[in-house]
Amino acid sequence: MLIKESSAKPQRRLAADIIPNSDPVGLDWLLRTLWRRKIPIILTTILLSTLAALLVARVPAVYVGQAEVLIDPRNVGSGDLQSGRSGVADAEMLQSQVRVLQSRNLAYKIVEALELDGDPEFNVTLRHPGTVDRLLGWGRTKLGQWGVLPAEAPAADNAAVRPETEMAGVVDRFLDALEVELLSDLRAIAIKFASHSPERAAQGANKTAEIYILDQLDAKYEATQRATQWLTDKIAELRRNVASAEQAVQKFRSQSGLLQGPGGTMVTQQISDLNAQLIVVRTARAEAEQRLARVRQAAQSVGGGDAVRSATTQALIDQEIAIKRRISDLAKEFGDRHPQMVAARADLADVQDKLQRETQKAQSALETEVNAARSREAAINRSIDQLRGKVGQSASAENQLRSLEREAEASRSMLETFLARFEQATAQLDASINETDARIISRADVPTSASSPPVKLIVGLTFVISALLATLLALLLEGLDRGYRSGEQIEKATGLRALGLVPAVGGAARGNPAAYLLRHPSSMFGESIRSLYTGILLSPDLAPPRKLLVTSSQPKEGKTTISVCLGRMRALAGHKTVIIEADLRRPSVHRVLDIPRRPGLTEVVLGEAKLDDVLVEDKESGAFVLPAGKLAPDPTEILSAPMMSDILQTLADRFELVVIDSPPLVAVADSRLLAPQVDAAILVVRWAVTPRQVVALAAKQLAEAGANITGAVLSLVDSKKHARYGFADSAYYYGPVKRYYSS
Repeated sequence: MLIKESSAKPQRRLAADIIPNSDPVGLDWLLRTLWRRKIPIILTTILLSTLAALLVARVPAVYVGQAEVLIDPRNVGSGDLQSGRSGVADAEMLQSQVRVLQSRNLAYKIVEALELDGDPEFNVTLRHPGTVDRLLGWGRTKLGQWGVLPAEAPAADNAAVRPETEMAGVVDRFLDALEVELLSDLRAIAIKFASHSPERAAQGANKTAEIYILDQLDAKYEATQRATQWLTDKIAELRRNVASAEQAVQKFRSQSGLLQGPGGTMVTQQISDLNAQLIVVRTARAEAEQRLARVRQAAQSVGGGDAVRSATTQALIDQEIAIKRRISDLAKEFGDRHPQMVAARADLADVQDKLQRETQKAQSALETEVNAARSREAAINRSIDQLRGKVGQSASAENQLRSLEREAEASRSMLETFLARFEQATAQLDASINETDARIISRADVPTSASSPPVKLIVGLTFVISALLATLLALLLEGLDRGYRSGEQIEKATGLRALGLVPAVGGAARGNPAAYLLRHPSSMFGESIRSLYTGILLSPDLAPPRKLLVTSSQPKEGKTTISVCLGRMRALAGHKTVIIEADLRRPSVHRVLDIPRRPGLTEVVLGEAKLDDVLVEDKESGAFVLPAGKLAPDPTEILSAPMMSDILQTLADRFELVVIDSPPLVAVADSRLLAPQVDAAILVVRWAVTPRQVVALAAKQLAEAGANITGAVLSLVDSKKHARYGFADSAYYYGPVKRYYSS
């Protein structure tokens, strides 16, 4: 039998029209969400703020004492040997002083001065264990006994280590309580010390400043001692170096024969002396040679001239002259042979002979003198040549000697420099040994008010942060809510018409809403069923359907309840209605109406029973029911059989409304087989439970199967919660309109 079409041709919804969209997030949505969840937000904020206030009240108050120290730029430095005192307190130096104040060495001195190792605030070993500590200790002991944790070492094993560890812990807590900061644009350092005791806070700050200044003086004294000792050792070393260098010079002079005289080295001085002697010898030789030459020349002339004048020679010359004069006189009187003439000539010859012998004797003496002078000159020249050879041989030795002399001179110069620096540095260090680079300009007073914890600020911030966290959590939960809570959301997300809201039935009727409908037809639940059917009838795309398919995305969404209630409501209104239990896998209509399951639809399709024989009348409403029947091996074969179409058409001809309760779409394909055989289909969506993606998938599958989807209905709606969302359909069954319903 063919399925009859309505006179008004329905417009089938395409699968492409089912496009899930997200809800717009605007100010209105935000305000409605916050208002809806205002109670959790307020309670969370108050709870966290109260908890913060209680915790802060248990925190001990902390007082802070502050002292200020000024760094004097005139005293900065520590006797630098190279540049002296710089006189400029630069940023690096100030930061170094801050580090000194925060050093552990200084902290140990302050801890000992204040005896903080006896203060339970800083020495945790002196504190009485609290409840939490006792519980932790008991648990640690038990776990050690059970072997979960390693057993603690005996106390005797740690006896030697405990004092050092204990003091180190005290110093750590002291440094945690100490804060040192450099004041901006000033050469001042602020020293802050925190303690639970106001007096201890002031003492800690003041004592830190005092110990710091004393430590500066100690450091200067130690630096003075180190510098003096270093200079003393250095000068002694330089003196040893100078003595060693001078000894090396003298030793080398002796070994190389380069002994120094008044005019230079001994060799040079000897050469100079020999040169002077050579000049004298040469002069004497020249004079002797000149005299010899004159003697020789005179020897060739009569009388010998003046070259060889001597007393004897002069006497002989005088005799010669006298004899010649006498001969001349005799020649005038006598002849040449006169005896007197002969005697006179004989006397003359004798005198001349004596004179010649005397001249030769003088010449021989001069020649001897000249030869002696020449020999002496030659000897001096040989000595000079020998000394000059020695000078050439000692050139390299002189270079080494000069190198040694330069080293000795450098050592003497370095020694003199260090002696001068020692005097200068000693004077500077002695002048500044009692000066300190810092001085206290502000001592810490005993604080009158606690610095922490800031109760008002903490509670205020906790209140604000708690409110923000609660708000964010509420928005997060809202964002994680993937179900539909209004028909408006369904229409925007899927494009399906919202047919209405079916509220959940509470109380004793929760297990059987279909029975509740019969007892309270004018209740909110009953009116929602009527409104649902009215929405189906007023579909703009479809004529009033005769065959209505009721399905859902997943199980337990209320489709069976809506199917039964629609059938009963129309039957109570006097319209012939039949309810088909088409969920052949997990049928539930027969249980709701308390009728037998079989025989039913399966037997009719298989030809094992007639349709009239299996129809069961609901006595309380007058509606008829076609139960599912026996469990078929393959339900899809039953629902897709031609006989199924004939049954639907037969029932549509005999009844005004055929309500088909079909299986969930996502679970099985049975509903998609029935979709093309009905006039309209509605999709049941459980309020706030069914994921939106699943609803979109089900709607898409239904549309692809060729169903005329008239819309979707939200089931099991919590009307009170729904009213707080502020949707347009929130006023359907809550608020002032409740007076129109009877329970």
